[in-house]
Amino acid sequence: MHNIVILGGNFSGVNTAHYLLRHVLPLLNSNTDKTAYKVTLVSPSDHTFYKVGAPRALVGSNKTELHAVFSSITEGFSSYPTSTFTFILGSAIAVDAATQTITIKNEKQETVHYDSLIIATGTTSNSPLWTLHNTLSDTTSAFETLNASLDTAKTILIAGAGPAGVETAGEIGYKYKGTGKDITLFSGQDAVLSYLQHPTVSRIAESKLSALGVKTVHKVRVVSSSFVGGKTEVVLSDGTKRTVDLYIDATGGSPNSSFLPATWLDDRKKVLADATTLRVKAAGKNVYSIGDVASFSKGNIMDSIWAVPALGYSVYEDLSNGGKALKEKRYKPMGKPMGFVPIGPKGGVGVVFGWRVPSWLVWLAKSRTFFIEKAPGLATGAEVVKA
Repeated sequence: MHNIVILGGNFSGVNTAHYLLRHVLPLLNSNTDKTAYKVTLVSPSDHTFYKVGAPRALVGSNKTELHAVFSSITEGFSSYPTSTFTFILGSAIAVDAATQTITIKNEKQETVHYDSLIIATGTTSNSPLWTLHNTLSDTTSAFETLNASLDTAKTILIAGAGPAGVETAGEIGYKYKGTGKDITLFSGQDAVLSYLQHPTVSRIAESKLSALGVKTVHKVRVVSSSFVGGKTEVVLSDGTKRTVDLYIDATGGSPNSSFLPATWLDDRKKVLADATTLRVKAAGKNVYSIGDVASFSKGNIMDSIWAVPALGYSVYEDLSNGGKALKEKRYKPMGKPMGFVPIGPKGGVGVVFGWRVPSWLVWLAKSRTFFIEKAPGLATGAEVVKA
């Protein structure tokens, strides 16, 4: 039995598992008298987290809205036979390339042999609001704590002016506009949404935030924070301190790669993966990486999902010795910045291929629902493309 182990159970890992099970394994197993290839998915959470919708879910009015971004992995994969799919709840803590084994930390700690390895472990954000931190409960608890604090908090400080910070500030500002809340966003840079590399979009975004009562402070970062007497004290990079009722850290995170051999990583601790085939050359044959943990990724959803067919083809090509039953696919990362950033439910800002898009298009595409209706489909593979 050739075991294809996928580490990571969210956008990249789950979509890759569905793609392999639907399009690659049927071809590989058709050439044998018995099932010879299977997929094993390893994740510290038994639920997916549709983090795209997190800013909208965080301000939800009830528990159903608050938890709408989480979906069961086991239910999502229930249609596959156990002969071709296994789910393991746990975290990879070590990889032995010589023996091709992975040590997984869970209730009993176990080792799993891999014949092919796909690293889709993503990143861990500084706050559990934006990525799954170990088990599902870590993130749902953070959601519930923040949500319960919103109504009574008079002073709210948000650190980080990327999409998560700007969208969250917009959602809070819209919901509580006119209530007298003091909402401040610290960008840490010269402008909000600087990753889009479009000064006009940054200015429009800041203007929209201001219209919702959100103040923006540039070139100042939060150095540290501490919870004191029911409030949060933050130390800022300009040497000052602030005490606020609610602090939201949206400043990013770090790759989940500490368990991997150092020779597989670049200087950012990301996995060195070929941008077109997703192969990890330093690891030898049959090792791949996709999503935020991979070196080619810009940390967006596109690089986590659009690269899946290319990864699937590389796996097929390697295991079938160059078989031709599956159409060749290679990934081409986007060269120019792209992103739609809602600022409240009525619109926002966006850039596509370097061009600014109008607010109404952001409303039509994303800000109405934040795609939360698609959250259950992440676990079931509803968005996985055809081969």
